[in-house]
Amino acid sequence: MNEKKAEIEAPSPKRTFPRTVHFAPLNVPLERRLQTLAVLFHTVALPYCIGLFFLMLAFPPLWPLLIMYVVYAYGFDHSSSNGQISRRRSPLFRRLPLFRLYCDYFPIHIHREVPLEPTFPGRLREPSGIVERWIAKIFGAQDAVVVGNESDSNAKGQSNGTTKKIGPSYVFGYHPHGIVSLGAFGAIATEGAGWEKLFPGIPVSLLTLETNFNLPFYREYLLSLGIASVSRRSCTNLLKNNQSICIVIGGAQESLLAEPGTLDLILLKRRGFVKLAMSTARTSDQPICLVPILSFGENDVYDQVRGERTSRLYKIQTFIKKAAGFTLPLMYARGIFNYDFGLMPYRRQMTLVVGKPIAVPYVAQPTEAEIEVYHKQYIDELKRLWDTYKDEYFIDHTGKGIKNSELRFVE
Repeated sequence: MNEKKAEIEAPSPKRTFPRTVHFAPLNVPLERRLQTLAVLFHTVALPYCIGLFFLMLAFPPLWPLLIMYVVYAYGFDHSSSNGQISRRRSPLFRRLPLFRLYCDYFPIHIHREVPLEPTFPGRLREPSGIVERWIAKIFGAQDAVVVGNESDSNAKGQSNGTTKKIGPSYVFGYHPHGIVSLGAFGAIATEGAGWEKLFPGIPVSLLTLETNFNLPFYREYLLSLGIASVSRRSCTNLLKNNQSICIVIGGAQESLLAEPGTLDLILLKRRGFVKLAMSTARTSDQPICLVPILSFGENDVYDQVRGERTSRLYKIQTFIKKAAGFTLPLMYARGIFNYDFGLMPYRRQMTLVVGKPIAVPYVAQPTEAEIEVYHKQYIDELKRLWDTYKDEYFIDHTGKGIKNSELRFVE
C-alpha cells in the first residue's frame, strides 16, 4: 500500500457549546413534527426496550411470559448469527411510514450509479390479496414488493421443478461511520429511502455489534429490520445463504473522527472484508462483489467534543473501545424543541452514493498480495466516488471552505 496516512487535525480549542438556545416555533408543520417523532423513536429505542423489560419484571404475573421469552431469545433463537435472518426480517415492518418519516427528517437519499444484478431475479408487484391489501392500507406500506426478494433466500425450486437462477451476492462497505451511522440505518435497514426499488432482488443485512443482540426486546427490533451481527461467523453464514451484507468498515474507532465538514476514514489497514468476500465458498457459480457506499453528510448530523490523540479524553474513549467493543463519543446537536443543544441529530441532508461492483474470485486461503489487489481497487473506487460527486453532494456546514472538504485515509 502506497497510500500516505493523513494527519488527524484536532479541532479548534475555541469551539464551545452554544451560549444561546433558539426554541422551535409553535407553528411548525405537522409533517415536520412527525419526522422529529420518528427520529426520536429510533434514538430512544434502546433505552426504551430495556426499560420496558425491567418494568415488566416488576409485575410478577408477567414473569412466566418473560421466562419463556428469555429462554427462546437466548437459548434457541440465533438468527443474528446463523445466516437465517430472512426468517426474522419483516418486509412490512421495513416499509412502515415511520421510517419514511425518519428518512425525510434529514432527508436521506440514495444515488445509484449503476444497476446491480439481482441476487434473486424477480418482478415488482403491488400488494395483493385481501389480508395483504388490508394491512398495507392500515400501515400505509403500499410500496411495491419484489417477488423473490425475501422468500427465495434458500434458492427453492419453482413449481415446475426447475431451480431459479441465483445472481451475485454483495459486500457493501459503508463510509464514513459517523457518530451512530444514522444514514446507514435509514437507507439500508429500512425502506424509507427506497432501497428495494433501486436494487430489487438484493436482500441486504446491515451489520452491527453482537452485543446489541444481548439486549432484551431491542434485539427483536433489530432482527425485524434484517439487521444481523458483524461477527465473522455471521458474515460467512449470510453470504453462504446468498444474503448480501453491509459493513460499516471504519467501526467505532472511526466514530471518534466524525465531525461536520470532514471525511476522515479508517480503511488502510482494514482488509478483513476483502478476505471475507474472497474466502467465502459460493453456493452458485456467481461471484461475490465488493461495493463501496460513500455517504455525504453522515458526519454532519452531530457535533462532538474531540481532543487530541494524546489527550486524556481520547485515551479513555480508546480504552472503552478496546474493552467493550464500542466507544462513547461526546456528541451533541439539537433538541426536540430547540435548535441548538441536545441529542437529536441536525436536519442535514445525507446522500448515499452506491458505487460500481468489484467482483472478487474465490480463493480458500488468499495471500496478503491477493487481498491487496482488491483492497486497492476498492480504495480507488471510493476515491472516484468522492472526486465525481463532492461538488454535487458535499455540503460545508462549518464555513471553513475547501480545507476540510477532502477525503482522507488516516489509518
